[in-house]
Amino acid sequence: MEFNTKNTVNRRPKVEIWVPHRISGFFQMQNPQITKESLSPEQIGSRGGGPALTVYGKTTIEQHPWDKSQSIYTANPRESGESSSTLHNSSTFHSFHNVRFSISINGQNATKSAKTSLTVLKLMDSLLPKNSLIHIQHHFDLPLGAGYGSSGAGALGIAFGLNNLFQLNLTPLEAAKFAHIADVENHTGLGTVAGQFMGGLTIVCEPGFPFITHQISVPKDLLICIASWGGISTKQILTDPEYRQLIYRQGKKAMVQMQTDWSLENYLAVCRKFLADTDMLSGFELPQIKMLLEQLNQKTSYGASLNMLGKSVFCFCTTGEKSIVEQLMGQFSPTFGPKFISVSEHGILHSKANINSTRN
Repeated sequence: MEFNTKNTVNRRPKVEIWVPHRISGFFQMQNPQITKESLSPEQIGSRGGGPALTVYGKTTIEQHPWDKSQSIYTANPRESGESSSTLHNSSTFHSFHNVRFSISINGQNATKSAKTSLTVLKLMDSLLPKNSLIHIQHHFDLPLGAGYGSSGAGALGIAFGLNNLFQLNLTPLEAAKFAHIADVENHTGLGTVAGQFMGGLTIVCEPGFPFITHQISVPKDLLICIASWGGISTKQILTDPEYRQLIYRQGKKAMVQMQTDWSLENYLAVCRKFLADTDMLSGFELPQIKMLLEQLNQKTSYGASLNMLGKSVFCFCTTGEKSIVEQLMGQFSPTFGPKFISVSEHGILHSKANINSTRN
């Protein structure tokens, strides 16, 4: 991963981080008998996983001068692309000990609602210079809450962005730890950050941090078609005792099957079996998606399954199968897609920086 750093006097210190969206096709939660209190935050996680995608969560962090007399932005709205009411209304800002900030998601104010992003900032606050004033903008290529790892992408974007912007000298793995902890503490993901950090089609072999993973080889010309019909509450699943026990039990079987054959074909077979064994299609009343998956699995070489967790379908297909996959998915009127993408070989793919001296 390369950082392009330029010293430019006339522009505000600013970084832009691109993190791949990611799909998880199956996962094993930790043993529900183990209480959260008996584990440190970094030990919490899951096993399982799936592909990082060539679509991204893009996080821009811009530092602004601190106005001690008013304690609000002094930014020029035209420079930032935000409206003056957004920039100069102090109610849009939140603060911890060292940093004051605003957060937007796809152009909408999310300073109070972006829980996972807020947790990253809180965890890293003590590392930042006092009186830091920043504006964070998240832009996601894929729908939120539909099983594409948006929270993990945003968390990694902030962790890497702060490390770069304020020259904190954290290693990439040290920065990723803050993102992982924030994701699991907010029940927005368990192993997503590990796969987004690593890139490729990554299976997390042991829960928590540091990341212990295995990568599955994917042909370079293979496509992934994605489509979505909405979201499933990840937090609801991750905190429901019955689902936790079911996913732990069936996820354990899935990991055993996965470890017998680290091939793409077996990965998709494991995903389909996990989906059937957890009965999620019936549990979430998704008969139309069930019909679509049956057809995709009949008519493609590799097959398809459901995002964990979302009302979203992913299908690995060859270029020759592209038209039939697009036709099948389109017949079921998705709210997003069908869209063809590929497996991203990289984790934090792109980082641009325009940094003056930001350390006190």
